[in-house]
Amino acid sequence: MGHTQSVRSVSGYGNIIVSGSYDTTVRVWDLLDNGNCKHVLAGHGDRIYSTALNFNTKRCYSGSMDSSINVWDIESGKLLHTLEGHSSLVGLLELSGEYLVSAAADSTLRVWNPKSGDNICKLEGHSGAITCFQHDSLKIVSGSERMLKLWDINSGKFVRDLLVDITGGIWQLRFDYNRCVAAVQRSRNDTDETFIEILDFSSPPSRAVTEIADNTNNDIA
Repeated sequence: MGHTQSVRSVSGYGNIIVSGSYDTTVRVWDLLDNGNCKHVLAGHGDRIYSTALNFNTKRCYSGSMDSSINVWDIESGKLLHTLEGHSSLVGLLELSGEYLVSAAADSTLRVWNPKSGDNICKLEGHSGAITCFQHDSLKIVSGSERMLKLWDINSGKFVRDLLVDITGGIWQLRFDYNRCVAAVQRSRNDTDETFIEILDFSSPPSRAVTEIADNTNNDIA
């Protein structure tokens, strides 16, 4: 108990829980201390929609409707950095050892250095708000209205569209080394239907597909 408005996002590891709320604060909770609140992290100017936690570095990250991402020290409760660049709601955050990736309603994704806060690259190509994404050390797959895209996370370059016949939204996606599974919406006979698409990641794209992707990149550039 403690937030005064809806809790939008929860992240956790071990005994530590981080929650982000519409009340513009992030709270750090300790389950070993009877679930008491250790810190109230105040610094955003609008609702918080996303959080991420790195337990090893004792840092958490929060994305807000104020277009910023705040980096906090969960031990001291201090604000370490404010990451700026998005121009709209930062609705999604995902953290790995090497990268922090953010997705926003401004139709872009950004890749950040989670230690320094430096913006590594900006991914542009979606035409609407990003609704879901996932990343690893090599790639990012992102979904929005009518688009499911594959990116090179190291260069920030667009690789290719993974589905080209989507007429609705991409609701969710997950991938591993072998497959990408996406929940997509299509309109058929004036009816919206949701499908589970399973894409094969186990073999590299053909030379023809690679050449198409290269040509697409040149056209975008």
